[in-house]
Amino acid sequence: MKRTLTLLLLALLASGAFSQSADSTSLFEFNRSRNKKTTRGLQVLGGWAAANIATSGIMYYNTKGTDQYFHQMNVMWNGVNAIIAVASLLPKDRNDLDMKKSLQWQSNTEATFITSAALDILYSSAGLYLTERAKTDPARHDKFKGWGNSLIMQGGFLFILDTAVYVVHKRNGKKLYNMMDRVRFGTSGLGFKVGIQL
Repeated sequence: MKRTLTLLLLALLASGAFSQSADSTSLFEFNRSRNKKTTRGLQVLGGWAAANIATSGIMYYNTKGTDQYFHQMNVMWNGVNAIIAVASLLPKDRNDLDMKKSLQWQSNTEATFITSAALDILYSSAGLYLTERAKTDPARHDKFKGWGNSLIMQGGFLFILDTAVYVVHKRNGKKLYNMMDRVRFGTSGLGFKVGIQL
């Protein structure tokens, strides 16, 4: 009897350890997936920045008036985008986060991209404001209209990118919340349950 109970206890512990290992593996894969999605978004931003700097850098010297200011703002704006993209890609991604930290990272990631999307609307609005100001300021008409058109375009692109990345992360986050439902595990019918405390 004693031997049977010992074997039963070992079987229960082995079952619990296996489930916990499977959850840890799933969590690792989720974090890796989230980091890859963020990296892809930053790579798109970096590619957009590089293309704008290269194209508008050349066009700045081959245009005049409104178009020249348009390209000038494109270069300045995307210089900042390039710095953000490179700086964000440099840190090594953490995939080995526990459930609590994974939830924090997921929440922060979603908040970052939805906040960025809201700011993008402000950038485009500032561009619209400048194009309107250009109509009543003949001395700075070309500058305001060129810069305004650039801000409208840049804000529009960033809004599409940030919104798309946010939606991707929001959908992916459902996997994490589904994992939370499986945090508690046990063996059916024996009343043996192991809880993972967050």
